[in-house]
Amino acid sequence: MYKTLIVLILCVGCSAQKEKSKLDILLEYEGNYEYAGENTLDIIASELDTTLYAIVDEAKYPLKYIGKDTFANIQNVPVIFERNDSGSIASYKVNDQTFKIITTDIERMEMNPRKELLNNPDKYRYQQPQQLGDGLEVGTLEGVFNNPEPILQMVKNTISGEYPEVHSILIFKNNKLVLEEYFYEYDYNKPHQLRSASKPFIGGVLGIAIDKGFIKSEKERLLPYFNSSYPEIANIDDLKKQITIENFLMYRHGMDCENDNPKSKGNEQSMMESEDWVKHTLDLPMSTEPGKSSSYCTGCALTLGSLIEIATDKNIEDFAREYLFQPLGIENYHWTFEPNPASQSTFSQMYLTSRDLIKLAKMYKENGKWNNEQIISANWVSKTFDMDKGDYGYLWEHKYFVVNGKEYNSYLATGNGGQKINIWPELDMITVFTGGNYNSYALYGKSTPPNEMIPEYILKAVE
Repeated sequence: MYKTLIVLILCVGCSAQKEKSKLDILLEYEGNYEYAGENTLDIIASELDTTLYAIVDEAKYPLKYIGKDTFANIQNVPVIFERNDSGSIASYKVNDQTFKIITTDIERMEMNPRKELLNNPDKYRYQQPQQLGDGLEVGTLEGVFNNPEPILQMVKNTISGEYPEVHSILIFKNNKLVLEEYFYEYDYNKPHQLRSASKPFIGGVLGIAIDKGFIKSEKERLLPYFNSSYPEIANIDDLKKQITIENFLMYRHGMDCENDNPKSKGNEQSMMESEDWVKHTLDLPMSTEPGKSSSYCTGCALTLGSLIEIATDKNIEDFAREYLFQPLGIENYHWTFEPNPASQSTFSQMYLTSRDLIKLAKMYKENGKWNNEQIISANWVSKTFDMDKGDYGYLWEHKYFVVNGKEYNSYLATGNGGQKINIWPELDMITVFTGGNYNSYALYGKSTPPNEMIPEYILKAVE
């Protein structure tokens, strides 16, 4: 009889184990863990898509389930969780490195675009943006678009989850902010990481340094500025000596540097694994004559940021605060420029609010002016946007879309995850998207949502 009872108890246990949901299983791994350097990361299970996410600096990275206690990260490297004697998760292991769990008491991140409307997106009601006294006039969609319905549908589709991890959508048209929508608990007061969308504004700070005489001209040779910091630059040859500041501004460096090419010695991952990201860039061998063709290289922008510090004898953050951010009334931001492994989780990027991104873009759109004050010279802005179709100009990019046979041109600051600041000169319009679709090509084999949303909804509303 006792044996029968034991068997029954075991069977009930087996049944309970079988009935354990996938979400319940994923919840076992939640916690705050050690991470590279002295950083930490959170691991959180999402009820929305039943996926485990690693959260680093508020960026979500999905972990793909492989087998018991084993997942794969976005580089397809195994992440193996380890348990203690009581069966609880104690650590995880990646590439033979073990990172211990610190606590299971974590602050959960919002995983739904708008929880209260997720299953009822049609209940969304458009509201005119708030007038905040920040220098941005507001208006209505109906006041600037003949057909605003596609834009309203875009917002509803974002709420429904059709376009995941879009954190904000702003439209500034005819000198008025007419759409301002936030998701995943972001709001007008929360700075967002920009990733590579920081780079064009580094170009703007460099323009100010030249305007004020700290650097004579962007036509100057680049390497002499770094003689004191790096007296022994590798792979020096006649081609490398010809590199100008402008070559780096236009990604026409001629070096073996292509961000997403694993065979390139200057690819971004290799740079980030080096001890000094600027030196790593300057040490790269040459592939072709500088100035001939463009190749997107993160090291160029970081090197130019370092150049500003050398030429002005100031931290770039302090120089930018004095000559760019303060004149625009931008105070709610943070930026630590440190091009070395200390920035492995923050990438030396800027964090700005979406409304302040509109202000920066508006200043560029108005030839470097803000409230009738010349922040960046009109000459520098003109040269910035003097770029070939689909190419780069002073760290900005020319981006165009074709909708129903018509071409729409813009100047773009773009960053991993769906950070998109587009200036549309022919439409008298600026659009801003922020998002968290980091490494979307690697994960999903497609580009970030704004690349679909802009032509599908916003440009159709323009039509």
